[in-house]
Amino acid sequence: MYKYIFFTLLIVLLAFSCKQEEKVVPPPEIYLQMPEGGFDFDIDSVELIEPKITYDIDSEYSWVENGIEILDEKILTFENRALGEYNFSFSVRTPMGEDMMDIKAHSLDINTFEEFINFNENGYNNQGENGFHQFKYVQYPCNYDAALPNDWNGFAISKNASTSDSSTKGEFSVYGSSAADESDNFTIFKQSSSPNNIQFSDSQAHKVKSIALNNCTRSYLYMEAGFQKKEGKDYLLLTIKGLDEAGTSIATPIEVLLADYRPEETAQKYVIADWISVDLTSLGAVHQISFELSSSRDDDEDFELPMYFCLDNLKIIE
Repeated sequence: MYKYIFFTLLIVLLAFSCKQEEKVVPPPEIYLQMPEGGFDFDIDSVELIEPKITYDIDSEYSWVENGIEILDEKILTFENRALGEYNFSFSVRTPMGEDMMDIKAHSLDINTFEEFINFNENGYNNQGENGFHQFKYVQYPCNYDAALPNDWNGFAISKNASTSDSSTKGEFSVYGSSAADESDNFTIFKQSSSPNNIQFSDSQAHKVKSIALNNCTRSYLYMEAGFQKKEGKDYLLLTIKGLDEAGTSIATPIEVLLADYRPEETAQKYVIADWISVDLTSLGAVHQISFELSSSRDDDEDFELPMYFCLDNLKIIE
């Protein structure tokens, strides 16, 4: 009798102990390293959007676009999509619960200049064929006269990066260690009295989503040495305009300060020393894009600021 009671109690205790040790599996959670504003994918590439999911057990997945389920798998392949913005809703459901995330992606024509290989021995090219460098249908004007090689202007292609070189090679260097996104190639713009507008060879108006900008090494070093922080007057301004076929501005220009020593607080004075992304969507659909540099030293006969800037990752969305 006592043995029966003992074994009964033992079984009850073991069952209770096992129940206590059972772990409750939480509901799933979705994680995705998505850039602010969404993913930017080149129209010619094949990209995988692969969310990470915690407690991904007995899961059911769903990708929804425009209210319609387009996929019931975890990974979405983004390819063969026309230029534009795409919005998805991804959800995961397990026996313990569900989670959902909105995901944005852009299909873009992107000029990264990485395919360019025709550099000279110093790592740049400022002699565009037929007066311009062309990437896809985007033309970057470049004016070069062999009789006056130092008077080139427009856009050169370069792979040089430096924080200290003010020599001739430094004229074709970006300040820093690389092109945008740690890539190799970029363009460098040298201003002249004549316009050097980016144009499109397909004669269509296009909407540019953004560009990446940085200072040229030579300009940066000149500003660091010659701009007066205490006086609070110096700046370097880049004005970007969207133009129609006739070259008329069609939207409010975008202004980007590449250097600004005018703020009163010392901590707010700066010279841009890394790549920044500049949104150009407010320009609308344009046939040309113009760039104009101006500075506080434009009329200073004793200090001639090199009028350059560096450009990378031009992204066309329409």
